Amino acid sequence: MKAYRNRVIETLVLLGEIRNQLFTQIVNIASDGEMKEILNVFKEGDYYTFEMDQFENSSDANIVRLMALCKEIEDTFDSIQNVNAVADEEIAFSAS
Repeated sequence: MKAYRNRVIETLVLLGEIRNQLFTQIVNIASDGEMKEILNVFKEGDYYTFEMDQFENSSDANIVRLMALCKEIEDTFDSIQNVNAVADEEIAFSAS
């Protein structure tokens, strides 16, 4: 059963990575599209943390679909984590 649990944890780590990569692409698409003018105020080297809710009201059909996929990944992650009683620390430890 330990091997099974380890595979579940590996899957959670992978889902987390996929979600993060997908969100990065959402930001990249927005920065070349509807948020281009807003993001032009930032200089190279500036650091800003984007949040999901900043893209919730997007009019870009691609961003809307990708946001829905991102949320589905998050919901699936949470469900698998809860069903298997996997602690956040187990996921963080496995990812490092």
